[in-house]
Amino acid sequence: MKQMKYFLMGALLMGFGTAAMAQDGTKADVDAVKALIKSKPADLNKQMKAYYSKNKKNAENLVAFGRAFYEAEDTANAAVYAKHALTASKNKYAPAYVLLGDVAALGDDGGAAAQNYEQAIYADPKNPDPYRKYASVYRKIDPAGAVQKLEDLRQQRPDYPVDALIGHINYISLRYSGANEAFSKVPTSDLSRMDFIEYAMSNYHGRDYTKALDIVKMGLQKHQLNPTMTRIAMMCSNELKQYNDALKYADDLFNKCDKDSVTISEMDYQNYGKAYSGNEQYAEAIAMFQKAMQVAEDRSLDADLYKSISDAYKGMKDFPNAINSYKQFLGAKADATATDYAGLALLQNNFARTLDGDAKTEMQLQADQTYADLTVKFPDAEEYALWQRGRLMASMDTELTGKAKTHFERLIELVTARTDQDETDKKRLWDAYSYLMRYSVKNKDNAAALQSALKLQEIDPADTDIKNIVDALSKVVK
Repeated sequence: MKQMKYFLMGALLMGFGTAAMAQDGTKADVDAVKALIKSKPADLNKQMKAYYSKNKKNAENLVAFGRAFYEAEDTANAAVYAKHALTASKNKYAPAYVLLGDVAALGDDGGAAAQNYEQAIYADPKNPDPYRKYASVYRKIDPAGAVQKLEDLRQQRPDYPVDALIGHINYISLRYSGANEAFSKVPTSDLSRMDFIEYAMSNYHGRDYTKALDIVKMGLQKHQLNPTMTRIAMMCSNELKQYNDALKYADDLFNKCDKDSVTISEMDYQNYGKAYSGNEQYAEAIAMFQKAMQVAEDRSLDADLYKSISDAYKGMKDFPNAINSYKQFLGAKADATATDYAGLALLQNNFARTLDGDAKTEMQLQADQTYADLTVKFPDAEEYALWQRGRLMASMDTELTGKAKTHFERLIELVTARTDQDETDKKRLWDAYSYLMRYSVKNKDNAAALQSALKLQEIDPADTDIKNIVDALSKVVK
């Protein structure tokens, strides 16, 4: 930012406060100008000349004129009157620099904003306003530097709640651990409404849901039925699986908080649904998730909501609707993973276990096809898909006709091609060799059965059952 090049007046300003200045004009002029600006007359600038003429030596009134323009979103005139105030004060009036900084910040010129706030600090080192605003704009460039500026304020004003400001700056800079550290230094009695919210959310983002909930509980004692704190309490209770409490906070948010101070969002409906679902009130949960979709202004939550609806139907043992909703989840999630797709096959397989006869076979075949599709979509998941297909076919192959044979043989080929096998690999190989051994015995191929048994013994030398099978097969083969 090279701020020092902007501080040509620094040497002159060092040591100055906001000096007492001869003033003209009156307080009534400020009220009149505010009303004039609000009325938006066609000759506004012409009428303003008279007020400027009366107040050209009154820096305080000139800044008030500029602030009125700023609030009316006329930043050009706001800057003009801030500069008039600096002329009247011989560049010693801090609020004029603050106003120029605000104008620059609104125009997204962080460098100019920081420059003017710095000048305001030189003009009035004990005024906390420019420190706070400097930190707010400078944190985008250097969060640590922004916090250091607030430490400078602490030196000038030991009485000022600097730690709360540092907590706020760290929070909006997404430095949650720093925010927690700063807020923890503030006595609970001194925390403002926003301090409680930002302190709690810093812990929520840090996944310390217990501490976040404790903080909002304290905040709700001072600010009863505050919608934002109530919302955070609901979210934390869900994360902690305290679903009865989550339902209580949800009821407070939806039905007891001041309607004019709360806007119910799709995420609120979603969290209400999570509380119902966690409490096994699945029908109510589904209604909330569906309501979330209805009120959503964008579709970013659709995938999560479809998944939640599917889980609720699963909880009700309504597998057809669970599967249908899960397919909608996959369609809505642009970055669906192999694990996501595998979830559909697991649902289909779970549904199959509740069926009999041809209906069961048909659903098992649907699950098998889902695993086959998984291999096409995610080649890296082939080993997992082969393992699941092998197990699924083995469960259907009560007569050991070899339905799982090709899947398990391919799985063995892939896994043994690697030099190292972890515990997951060993579990998959165990299932594969176990099936092939039983298949070979059934088909009177004792030599092949022995080879599979020996592989099982390599995987678990301590298994006495396998040792006995190896001994028996060895005798038959010899």
